[in-house]
Amino acid sequence: MAFRNLVLLLAFAAPALAFIAPGQGVPGSSPGRSVAGMAAVDSASAVEAESTMSSSLLAGLGLGYAAAAGAAFKRTARAAAPDKVARTPVAYPIFTFRWLAVHALVIPTVFFLGAISSMQFIQR
Repeated sequence: MAFRNLVLLLAFAAPALAFIAPGQGVPGSSPGRSVAGMAAVDSASAVEAESTMSSSLLAGLGLGYAAAAGAAFKRTARAAAPDKVARTPVAYPIFTFRWLAVHALVIPTVFFLGAISSMQFIQR
């Protein structure tokens, strides 16, 4: 339980660390910097200049994919347990509220797109 809480804490705290430049000290630490600290700041500026927005996007996509894969793995592991309940067939309705909502939007949209595209061929 404690390990789970620690992992959750790190998962929520890690995005905040993304806003701290590499080589930058913790706010509130000693204001004096050494020569080694200045070199670290210069290299951090170079790294920051080389990084792009796509690297952040790819990192976020990777984390999202990992979370989705983990959730899917849990779902399949739980669904693998055999059911002992007899399943009775259910007659689902064809025209549901979702079907009506989708077709209420799609049919006029296709009609208007056809009308707009046919107007391209009108000649004076």
